[in-house]
Amino acid sequence: MEISTIITLYDVPSDFHGKAWSPNVWRARYALNYKGVPYKTVWIEYPEIEPTMRSIGAAPTKKKPDGSPWYTIPVITYPTPSTGALFPPGTKALQQLFYDHFWKNVSLQSVPMALPEVIKHLNEGSRPYWRLTREPIVGGKLEDVCPKGSEKWDGNGKDGNTLVTGTHPTFSDFVIAAFLEAYFLLFPEEWQRIRTWNDGRWERLRDECAKWRSIH
Repeated sequence: MEISTIITLYDVPSDFHGKAWSPNVWRARYALNYKGVPYKTVWIEYPEIEPTMRSIGAAPTKKKPDGSPWYTIPVITYPTPSTGALFPPGTKALQQLFYDHFWKNVSLQSVPMALPEVIKHLNEGSRPYWRLTREPIVGGKLEDVCPKGSEKWDGNGKDGNTLVTGTHPTFSDFVIAAFLEAYFLLFPEEWQRIRTWNDGRWERLRDECAKWRSIH
């Protein structure tokens, strides 16, 4: 295999040694593992993201509160092998709507709970950056915005499905699985409750995606 075909996937290290926690990077990693695309992970601390992305010519993904460019990970390109499409024909718009809904109603709602937990597990080189960039977003100290007690963890409903389409995984499944993997690591006690929600659908989905959970 020519070296030019090997993808470099950038990720942020933590004290979860040998494991990855970032749901943003997990979405890409699940897709790469599902597609069988060769890649390697390069671990960089948060302050290294911007200079690294600038050095490879990656564009910023958003703007910081002060209007300056904000560089985030992952940023990748990759060849497409012959596996099932993550965006089957006719589903791209639907999956975009799903992602927007999931981001607004699940990911954003979980931010106050996740941010103070994440900083506990980051390496020392990333903790000041995490606090400096995240506290302006939530409008206070990370430890002060987190809901207390069981109010954080409420789930109900029943659902017999596992995958979104019910047949083969799509990108929407990996969006959810990435979120679940982060919470499995960050909140091990609360995971025991999450795994029972919706008749155990979320544990089944995490188990279904285990085959694509390797870290290269």
